[in-house]
Amino acid sequence: MLSQKIQEWSIRCPERAAHCHGDNVLTYAALESSANAAAVWLHELSLKQGIPRQTPVVVYGHKENEMPVLFMACIRAGHPYIPVDSSVPQERLWQIIEASGARVVLSPQMVPKGDASSNVLIKEMISLKGQDSILKGYQREAPHSSWQVELDEVYYIIFTSGSTGVPKGVQITLGALESFLNWVNTEFQPEEMQEVFLNQAPFSFDLSVMDLYMSLSTGGTLWSVDKDQISHPKELFASLAASKTSYWVSTPSFAEVCLMDPSFNAALLPMVKRFLFCGEILTHDCATKLTQRFPQAKVENLYGPTEATVAVTNLTISPEILNTFNPLPVGRVKPDAQVLICNSDQLNAAIIAEASVLHSRPEILPEGEAGELVIAGPNVSVGYLNNSEQTAKAFFSWQEKGQTWNAYRTGDSGLFKNGFLFYQGRLDFQIKLHGYRIELGEIEENLRRNPLVDNAVVLPIERRGKVEYLQAFVTVSKPVEDEFQEILALKEDLRGRLPEYMIPRRVKFLAAMPITPNGKADRRALLGGL
Repeated sequence: MLSQKIQEWSIRCPERAAHCHGDNVLTYAALESSANAAAVWLHELSLKQGIPRQTPVVVYGHKENEMPVLFMACIRAGHPYIPVDSSVPQERLWQIIEASGARVVLSPQMVPKGDASSNVLIKEMISLKGQDSILKGYQREAPHSSWQVELDEVYYIIFTSGSTGVPKGVQITLGALESFLNWVNTEFQPEEMQEVFLNQAPFSFDLSVMDLYMSLSTGGTLWSVDKDQISHPKELFASLAASKTSYWVSTPSFAEVCLMDPSFNAALLPMVKRFLFCGEILTHDCATKLTQRFPQAKVENLYGPTEATVAVTNLTISPEILNTFNPLPVGRVKPDAQVLICNSDQLNAAIIAEASVLHSRPEILPEGEAGELVIAGPNVSVGYLNNSEQTAKAFFSWQEKGQTWNAYRTGDSGLFKNGFLFYQGRLDFQIKLHGYRIELGEIEENLRRNPLVDNAVVLPIERRGKVEYLQAFVTVSKPVEDEFQEILALKEDLRGRLPEYMIPRRVKFLAAMPITPNGKADRRALLGGL
């Protein structure tokens, strides 16, 4: 299992870098010994405080070397960890702590205090090298193997935005993580003790699970770029050049920002073998530029929600795919999973009638017809932490040929065509304007088909509680001299493919699309700039 693989690398390549952040390097030997020491300390603490096994532990920080050490310590002490990035507001941090029932917070930073601070044990400013480190007295001890998280137990919990305004904790078991890793390591074939994986996303975003654990499971090096570097392109590119990255893992938006600089090419990253994209739509334009600038690398388009352990489909974007499809498909389904296209209303009725345990696989729509994406398999979450109501709405199961399939309703729209899965946006991005139901993702895709457009986001503008008009935000592939005329031309081009009610009333050209700390298009910032 994963923990044993890390122990193996600490013996086979003890001085190999497991994690690099700035000038700080964590070797596999240091990761193993420090994680063991912290696990013994945490186990003793849990016994003294009466904290039951599988009670989650919050790990708060950013890209410090202590973060992966503390993750592994939690697992080896029998506790799932909850990564919380230090960029989150104080209120959200304490929402997560209270919603999770965590009684311990571990951090290499100072932890902002909240109303419930007195009921939670906070160990902050943890350092692997400090003379007063909590690990110092435990360096020669090893955690007992029976303490560790088992395959069917929760390994990590990532909190995502909830529709009620309260974050939801997605529980992922070790078995689900192993299913994901077996797939991606087979699919993308990283060489043991050879690769460098770029870590762009914060550890609180599930995209980072891909780079962190692909790296640790294969004896690779995780190269973290932090939020300060990302906001300063000169520092970012210097770090990228020094990294010798061979596996690039990021959101498409992050790559698009990098592509704005013509020096982002194979000369900067001569070792890169694959670009792995997930978390957002990979545009045709972005994929085309990457294949042109990095002819030695493969571009991979993955799809999957947090609840299905990072990703469940993939497709290598070849010249043939680029010449055939726009928008791009998100690929084929991993071997041990299923992706179904269902009618949401029919699925609602079946789940209500059979109390979330169906007697057979739900009815699926024919190829070419769009519907709600349902993911089933060993990679599916066991549900939301301490939230049975939301779990019942999103998760269900069925029996098929003697096997139980656990399933998750994604809330995404998609269809199968020519054997490929096509993602068509969020069902909750559907709006009603003047009585018409509109899928915002469809407008965005049609905008991206225009040669002038690099990327596009379309948002509804509300007045007095209802949608008044649509606003498009567009990044362009060349300088615009006459914005008024270009906007007229852009709208006229859309009218050739969309009905009039789907044409945005207003269009705003941007030098760059704002992105969130997770690397996705920042829709809130776009609205705030109006």
